[in-house]
Amino acid sequence: MDLRQLRYFLGIVEHGSISRAADALRVAQPALSLHLKRLEEEFACQLVLRTARGVVPTESGRRLAQRAAALIEQMDGLRDEVRAVEAVPAGPATVGIPTSLGPVLTVPLALAVRRTHPQIRLRVVEGLSGHMLEWVLSGQLDLALVFGAKEMAGLETEPVARERLHLVGPADDPLLQGRGSIPFAEALALPLILPGRPHGVREEVEHAALLARAEVTVALEIDALEQIKALVAEGCGYTVLSERVARYGTVAERLAGLPIAEPQIERSILLAHASGRPMPVAARAAHGILRDILAELTRDGAWR
Repeated sequence: MDLRQLRYFLGIVEHGSISRAADALRVAQPALSLHLKRLEEEFACQLVLRTARGVVPTESGRRLAQRAAALIEQMDGLRDEVRAVEAVPAGPATVGIPTSLGPVLTVPLALAVRRTHPQIRLRVVEGLSGHMLEWVLSGQLDLALVFGAKEMAGLETEPVARERLHLVGPADDPLLQGRGSIPFAEALALPLILPGRPHGVREEVEHAALLARAEVTVALEIDALEQIKALVAEGCGYTVLSERVARYGTVAERLAGLPIAEPQIERSILLAHASGRPMPVAARAAHGILRDILAELTRDGAWR
């Protein structure tokens, strides 16, 4: 038994005739008769009496018609309610954004969500890219931006942009003057200030060094982006960042960078969510807004 059979039965009772119900419901009369027969077999009783004037419900048929009408009304109401939820997203949405992307994405995302879907309760969590993957899988985040192209069971990822990494040092460093790029091998030999794993930049540098059969010279490990940039500006070492990240912040004017070459290092920016868990309506709306913001940044040339 399904709702369609109940709707057909109500049509027969309402019109008092299988032929008239068939016309109203736009169903072939033999098919409608077959549905009625199957319904009577399922309930193991006669639901209508066939008379010269048409059909009339039995006592069992009247009881079924009453309950079926109430059930169909509830289902129609539920459908309208669900459609309304889709039309007007509301409720919580938790989005993870890596610390290095926070300055360009968190405020625009919050403003856009607030303006277009004020009933969404947005929560933005900033942290290391590697932690984002774990938090999405555990259900702490509905979706997140992550770096790298690594595949992880239980995650569905969508590439949204790419950015090239640079060696970043003090603005007055002679090593960074008058050059278009710096070979990766030369960069690796410098004292680097990098975050620890699983930070996205550290993973990219380590992976590229492994392919080059070289070792990374790590002078300091600090899991704080602005502090790394401040130490680099003071001449304590160099770091690896995207040009976009290096240009932002209180010490940006005291930093200079060169694209890394031979080979160049690029990293992917991906939107990720748990593949085995459907995103709530509010999170899907935030996902669409975040994708639009990233697309606009790509069109403006901030990313590829």
